Amino acid sequence: MRYKKRILSILISLCLAFNMMTGTVLAADIAPQTQVTKNGTTESKVAIVNSTTEFWINVVHTNDIHARILEDDWNQVIGLPKVKTYIDQASQGKDLSLVLDGGDTFHGQSIATLVRGESAAKVLAACGYDAMAAGNHDWNYGKDRLKELENIVRQNGSPEFSILAGNVVNEDGSMFFDRQYLTKEVVKDGKTLKIGVFGVIDPAIYNATAPGNVEGLQFTDMTVYAQKAAAELKAQGCQIVVGMAHCINPKGLASSVDSVNLWIAGHEHTTINEAVTRPDGGTALVVETGYNLWNFGNVDISCTLDADGNLAEDIKMTENLVDYNTGKALDADPGVQALLDGITEEQKTILSQPAGYAPEDLDGVWEHIRIGETTMGRAVTDAYLLATGADIAFENAGGIRASIEKGAVTYQNVLDVSPYGNYIVTKELSGKEILEILETSLDIMKANIEANEKGDYDGWPDNSGNTLQAGGIEVKYNLSLEKGSRILGVLVQGEAVQGDKMYTVAMNNYLPNDTSDYPQFEGKANLHEYQACEDALAAYLSQPENVVLEGISRARLVATNEKPAVDEKPGQDGNDNQEGSKPKPAVPAPENEKAPDNKTPKNKTPDNKINSVRTGDDVNIELYLLLTLAGIGGAAATLRKKYGTQGN
Repeated sequence: MRYKKRILSILISLCLAFNMMTGTVLAADIAPQTQVTKNGTTESKVAIVNSTTEFWINVVHTNDIHARILEDDWNQVIGLPKVKTYIDQASQGKDLSLVLDGGDTFHGQSIATLVRGESAAKVLAACGYDAMAAGNHDWNYGKDRLKELENIVRQNGSPEFSILAGNVVNEDGSMFFDRQYLTKEVVKDGKTLKIGVFGVIDPAIYNATAPGNVEGLQFTDMTVYAQKAAAELKAQGCQIVVGMAHCINPKGLASSVDSVNLWIAGHEHTTINEAVTRPDGGTALVVETGYNLWNFGNVDISCTLDADGNLAEDIKMTENLVDYNTGKALDADPGVQALLDGITEEQKTILSQPAGYAPEDLDGVWEHIRIGETTMGRAVTDAYLLATGADIAFENAGGIRASIEKGAVTYQNVLDVSPYGNYIVTKELSGKEILEILETSLDIMKANIEANEKGDYDGWPDNSGNTLQAGGIEVKYNLSLEKGSRILGVLVQGEAVQGDKMYTVAMNNYLPNDTSDYPQFEGKANLHEYQACEDALAAYLSQPENVVLEGISRARLVATNEKPAVDEKPGQDGNDNQEGSKPKPAVPAPENEKAPDNKTPKNKTPDNKINSVRTGDDVNIELYLLLTLAGIGGAAATLRKKYGTQGN
């Protein structure tokens, strides 16, 4: 027994001697540390540092929310109070968390446009956003205001927040934004993980905002800048590099730039979750979550650092798309919700502020704008012409949701007319395409008139709202003529339309999306993008009274019983049917009969004139706006169903 103990003692001594000579332990390094004790003396300890360490990171991301910061059940908007709850939950157990946005954030809804984006900036701060890309609509209040909004986020609880668009430069070549990068780091087991973030905006969308908003700025080549930014962040010791891009082809960008691990994209209004191969052979994950906060995303990242702090293996990334149903089930963060409640209460005062003067009743009655032109249609399209300088303006009837009485106009009034958060765009169309669009609009108008004359509440076409009001143009037409041949003449700014001439046409951004009725819009890029439709209407009504009166008194759509000579219009068959081309008044409903949703009672609109322009739609929209601003989603959704969507 004594012999066995002696052998064991020798073996233990040999093992200890071997370890002392090699300086290694099987699973760990032994590193001396010195620390100060409570009594001021120092003592040495031995700390065990793992040879490899795994880090867990998450990146919550949004894009193209267009100021949809409030929850909205009817439109399936999740709302930022619930996103904040998810942010807090997702960060639990993580070594490092980021909250990023792909741009188009500060503009698009009245809660933001009323205060030029300030409300959205404060909510971003409350949610803890770290950075965002600059979207084309974020410039809608002007370049100086965008910098102010960045500072508002910083001053309200997120001091490190940055708008990152390093390829935006001043005329002298200097950077427009004061920060190019965001870096964050975390230390674990004696090792430091560092993440770097940069952003770009596509030069191809330089014109996707009004020219004055970006005057004096250049959007340089985003691929060249991204390559430079990624290299600089790697040189600064970042093991993970994240790019944010508001651009047309984010996957193409990702496949052209080395060293970037993750791309947070925006602008295309689509969902993306795809890995692409970089020029250096590595992999980049590209993610995008759609738009209007119907979804948001969370990328879980894991990586392992070796003893020297270098990546020991490939970075692992998984995207989790949080859809509306999942987001709706979350509780609203009480702090962010309270902030929004306070904002909406403050804005009630703003809604009562003056927004111009109506020299006559502006008729936005549901039926009237679908069976012929009205004073409201003239005012809206003239407002678009004033805002853009375009040759022609169109407004779909479904985009007009209320009337305005003669007299002083409030901001609430113009929001009632245009409650969707639409903005104005311009496109280039040929004279031939414009004639085709007008013929289609007249087809829809004719079907609307027939439904109105029958008093058939349910017989209105599903696309009744796609008939057009027009500005800058005079159209002479006869609805009794055969389909496709109803237009007898068209003047644009006083001159006959030319089929091969190109014209600039202004409209709300919703209208060209409906290519089923108007395929002429297919593939037509925006020339420019402008302010919100309600802001344009307020600016128009703020002109001198005589200017507005002259505009709304000028007819653009002129019905006639005339017909062209056979040789005047090739292909015309000289149809002699001259029946009732002029729209008839709405058919009165029985006194006690309930009017249908979205339509004013027929007994309120005799002789195609309005007795009282305060229609049922006015009340519905006013309540809808107040309920939405107050965050009462369910009640607002019920009223939203009553006044419908802009396509109807």
